[in-house]
Amino acid sequence: MSVVVDSLLGAVSGITSGITAFFIVTVLSMIYKYFTNERLSFIIGILFGLGFLGISGGLLAILDQPSIGGVIEVAILSLFTIWGVTTGDKISDKLPRKSAAALIGITRGKPAYVKIKLPDAKLIYDMTGQPRVIDSLKEELALREFTLPKDLSQEEMIKRVRRRLITDWGIGDAELELDQDYKVTHLAIAAKTRGLSMTIPSDCLGIPIMCEVMPSNLSPGDIVTIYFENNESLERCELIGVDETRKVITVCANQSVLKRIRGIKASLVVVLPSASVLPSFTISVKQGSGEIEEFQFERMLSRLKRVGVTDELAIKIVNNVQAKIDKMEQPIPTKIIRNAVVAELKKKDPIIAKRYIRETENRKFFPF
Repeated sequence: MSVVVDSLLGAVSGITSGITAFFIVTVLSMIYKYFTNERLSFIIGILFGLGFLGISGGLLAILDQPSIGGVIEVAILSLFTIWGVTTGDKISDKLPRKSAAALIGITRGKPAYVKIKLPDAKLIYDMTGQPRVIDSLKEELALREFTLPKDLSQEEMIKRVRRRLITDWGIGDAELELDQDYKVTHLAIAAKTRGLSMTIPSDCLGIPIMCEVMPSNLSPGDIVTIYFENNESLERCELIGVDETRKVITVCANQSVLKRIRGIKASLVVVLPSASVLPSFTISVKQGSGEIEEFQFERMLSRLKRVGVTDELAIKIVNNVQAKIDKMEQPIPTKIIRNAVVAELKKKDPIIAKRYIRETENRKFFPF
C-alpha cells in the first residue's frame, strides 16, 4: 500500500472516529465542569478518545505495526477530543447553576458542597508591590461564587479558587483567606507583569533618578518630594519603580521635568504621608442605581492621574472638589461630584477634561 493511500485511510478513519469521540467527550466535559467547576483534563479526554480505537484491536495494533496512516489517525482523533473538552467547558459556563445546587445540596442531611463567595469590588484589594488590576475587572469578580467539595481542606479550597482566578480571569496572582465558615476574610489580587510602559499615561515619561540619600523600604506608589543637587525639586511625585541596591528611583513626569533634571543627581528623597495629601473626612454618595456608598477620595485621585493629571494638580483638584461638596446635604449624587471634577479640569486643561469625560462616562460605580 502506498504512503498516500495509507495516509488517506488514516485520515478518514481518524475523522470518523473523531466525530463520535467529539460528541461523547463534549458531554463528559460539560457534566464534569458543571458539577466540579473544574475543566476536564485534556489528557483524560484524549484517553477517552483513544478508547474508541479499541485497546487490543485498534490502538495496540497500531503500536505493534506503526504506520503513517496510524499516526495520522491517532493525531486527528486526539485533536477532536481536545476540541470536545474545550467545547464542553464553554457550554457548561453558559448553563444556569441553580439546578446543580438542587442535586448536590443534601447528603446525609448536610451539604456535600460549600460555596465560596468573593467580596464586593471595594473589598478586593491590590497586592503590595505588584501591578494593579483595573477596577472593571474587580467589579467583574465581585460577588462571584465558587462551588467546591466540602471534604477538601481549607488550604486546597484556597488553591482551587486562586487557580480559577488566575486561569479564567488572567490575573497575575491572588491572596485569599477564609474563616471557619468558608467566608472570605481577605482577598488581594495583582495583574500580570506587563512592563513599566503599561502604567505610564500617554503624555508622561518614566524618568530614572540616581539618589544620594533615600529612605529604606521605598516601594512603587509612595508619594515623595525629591531635592536635587542644583537646588531644583520635584514636589509630591508618585514612585513607579525602586531599585534600592543601585539607589535609583523612577518617577512619572512630563517632558519639561526631564529637561530640568537630566543628568542631575538627587541629594535627598523625602517620603510624604498619604494622609497629608487627601481629605481626611468621609462622605456618603448616591449612585444612579440608588445604592448608598462611602466615597473614597483615593479613587478620584487615582482616576485623575490615570488620564494624565500630574500629582500636584490632582491633589489640588481633589481638595477644591472637597471644598465644594463638604457643605452639601448627604448622600451626594455621584453625578454632582463628577461634574465638579470636570469643571476643575476645564479650568486647568480642557484636553484632559475631555479625556476624563470619556474615561468615566460609562462607569457604573464611582465614575472618577
